[in-house]
Amino acid sequence: MLTDEQKLWEVWGQANGLYSSWAASKNINYYLLFVLYALDGQEAMTQKKICICTGLTKQTVNSVVRSLKEDGYVELAPGLEDRREKQIILTEKGIAYSRGLLTPLRELEHRVYQIMGNSRMQQMVDNITLFNTVLEKEMEKDM
Repeated sequence: MLTDEQKLWEVWGQANGLYSSWAASKNINYYLLFVLYALDGQEAMTQKKICICTGLTKQTVNSVVRSLKEDGYVELAPGLEDRREKQIILTEKGIAYSRGLLTPLRELEHRVYQIMGNSRMQQMVDNITLFNTVLEKEMEKDM
């Protein structure tokens, strides 16, 4: 029988696996999906903010952003507060690419939200937020 901790890892892994499978079905990289998801609808984001939003490493985000830049999907601009920190901005081509990929995923997610209901979705967000907050605080004690 699985412990609660093992069950959490299992369901967390299943969710990641589902998004990975969805990305593979669209012939895109899982990491690309998450970076585009973070950038979509934003005016600009730094690499650091993308890392925080996605949980991806700086090296992974850098690699994805570099590829997106080479393909003309993003441009880099100096940071507003720190000019050394680059703002990553979707180009018009990038917005079209991102929306073309993400619209079907967001429609799928919306159907899931409708099935689950607002209350369950809010509980899920609240519980994961609490878990992340407590985990972060406990990790700080160990570091």
